[in-house]
Amino acid sequence: MQTRSSRFLFSSVLAMTMGSATFALTCYAVLAPDLIAEFRVDRWQIGALVTAMSLGGAVMSPRAGAIADAIGAKRAATTTIALGASALVGLAVAPRYWLIVAAAILGGAAQAMGNPATNKLIALHVPPGKRGVVTGIKQSGVTAASALGGAVLPPVAIVAGWRWAVAVFVLLALAGGVLSLFVPPDPGRVPGMRRQPRERVDPYIVRIALYGFALGGAGTAIFTFLPLFAVESLGMDTPAAGLSVAVLGVAGVIGRIGWARVAELRLGTYRALEYIAALAALTAGLLVVAPTFPWLLWVAAVTTGLSASAWNAVGMLAVIQTATPAQAGRASGVVLLGFLAGLGLGAPAFGYSIDRLGTYRPGWVAAGVLFLVGLGVMRFSPPVKRSPLRTTG
Repeated sequence: MQTRSSRFLFSSVLAMTMGSATFALTCYAVLAPDLIAEFRVDRWQIGALVTAMSLGGAVMSPRAGAIADAIGAKRAATTTIALGASALVGLAVAPRYWLIVAAAILGGAAQAMGNPATNKLIALHVPPGKRGVVTGIKQSGVTAASALGGAVLPPVAIVAGWRWAVAVFVLLALAGGVLSLFVPPDPGRVPGMRRQPRERVDPYIVRIALYGFALGGAGTAIFTFLPLFAVESLGMDTPAAGLSVAVLGVAGVIGRIGWARVAELRLGTYRALEYIAALAALTAGLLVVAPTFPWLLWVAAVTTGLSASAWNAVGMLAVIQTATPAQAGRASGVVLLGFLAGLGLGAPAFGYSIDRLGTYRPGWVAAGVLFLVGLGVMRFSPPVKRSPLRTTG
């Protein structure tokens, strides 16, 4: 990590690992109209794909964190990319809906491994004081992939079909796998599995997991159904609706890097998470009135990227600051358990409400309530006090 080129390679691998682990979610959102038409499924079944991936990841997260601690960060990162690419291949070739569900569960394994692997890499190779920006960059891999997917998937799907559109991104994941081979090995490690001594999970980690459950449940509703909302409620065509995800993704890149830096150097992660939840609640309000003022869709896409999509960077920075490097994987797994459980439950519930009620508005209101719950988890719990370099608020 001494030269500029090595730092660039390291940050690129982190971002590509996270993007590969979660890109299937972008496919479900952007290609929702295509999936509904080809497989003749309802909206809640699109949400169920998010459920399969997210709840699969939630169940696997505690074990995935322990595995990352045992096999080392570099191996865990390479494994994450391989699993993510396999999930995309499954989506691209599946002839039946239930096979897409199976591929989504495989994607859940990638989600479960992604943050433990990358958090350990940062804890091992990046000194305190510089971790905020690096954490923001690695978490921005998710939103950068979303932005790219929102811009590229619809036109490629129109020209070559949605399956070939997904296949293009398999190649990008494989490129990330090749780059990961050049990441330096874990300091002082010997090859093979090694069990780490178990430590008590810090109470702040548990609080972040609860916060993640609330923001995950509400945030996935916006991310998964924003393009479909633009088509069905605002009258946009599919490419324009896909651009809403691209805008969200670009804002998410900015939000993740910016919030992580501000949290490390100024606010602390505790206060930053409060502000993020408040901004997310405002976003839900914008979507409630968007059918009357359609231009608010673009504002909401930006504020979603700066809030519900950005909290991960601050949450994972808190994990890196709070846990020891040896236990960073397990602590990441605890946070992911809460977050992915929220992701898994939020999307199908939102889709079901649309199918039953014929409108998106009650779902947006419910999302706003969940964001306020996340705010309450931080606002009405006493902050955890730490030393300056390991502060969480």
